[in-house]
Amino acid sequence: MSIQHLVSIEREASLSIETGRLKILFPKTESPHFIAARDIAVLLLANPRIRVSLAVFQELAKQGAVIVFAGEKYLPCSIALPIGVNLEGAKRSFLQAKYLKDIHSKRWWQQLVAAKIRGQAVVAENFDTILAKRLRLLSGQVEPGDDSALEAQAAQAYWPAFFKSIHNPINFRDKYGATDPVNIGLNYGYAILRAIIARSLISAGLCLNFGVGHCRKDNPFNLAEDFIEPFRFLVDSIIWRLAQRTTFIDFDKNIKKNILSSLLLCQVSLADKNYRLFYGIDFAVNSFCLSLEDPRRKLILPNQPPRPGKTASALLWQAKQFYDETQ
Repeated sequence: MSIQHLVSIEREASLSIETGRLKILFPKTESPHFIAARDIAVLLLANPRIRVSLAVFQELAKQGAVIVFAGEKYLPCSIALPIGVNLEGAKRSFLQAKYLKDIHSKRWWQQLVAAKIRGQAVVAENFDTILAKRLRLLSGQVEPGDDSALEAQAAQAYWPAFFKSIHNPINFRDKYGATDPVNIGLNYGYAILRAIIARSLISAGLCLNFGVGHCRKDNPFNLAEDFIEPFRFLVDSIIWRLAQRTTFIDFDKNIKKNILSSLLLCQVSLADKNYRLFYGIDFAVNSFCLSLEDPRRKLILPNQPPRPGKTASALLWQAKQFYDETQ
């Protein structure tokens, strides 16, 4: 696997392709910047004066990169995803459709929700150890399909404590139309994380429409919404730490850059080993592909407790071998 980069461009520039490399030329500069197209995972364009040639879209799509277009307050407003980058695509889409809304989908959703709550417990350790313990207990009680709505119960306990710990004037999650910098920062971080996850899912030949927990007919990113859940705690942790050392008065360029750089440096714990964010997401996604082939297999997700009879190395070896075979 090549080194994966998230490239963010926030000022006027001209983008083109030259011998397999993305060429970035800023006004009033003589020397362009180059980066190999195969090394780009996500290209974030955040200035209306950026000019892009068609060859850029073609080459990045061929390499499996995602292009994110940012609008007001640098928040992503559109995502361009590659298609046809995995020969298993049709087969896996049929398998996804086969398992829609059945017991296997409910069990996958159970694992994703439990991992999400465990992630919230990891963040809560920073400000409320009693809450963290309660969240870990809840994570072990999630049923297939989360029929008892423990995801919502965990959120009702987690978010007020989270916002209180950083003295935010708003103490609830605002997904749409947020005006406070903390919620804007969370939305921004989630949007970038969602793009990275969508890229991994597409690269694995999966159909984003077919979710296991998110099944809205008007949402073309259902599966990405599913798989972002176990990784949300990474963004939460970044925002919490930023709020501890920075006056979070406004969501400005410095805050945005901090979120981006911190996210790319994140380590994800999978089967008792730490991996870079891109690797961790790919392992989780490819464990889902393995589960589609054999629904008895469990997903490999962050902050998972060790499984009886399975070593960490064996679990990760299976996912890595499968990943290598499908690239």
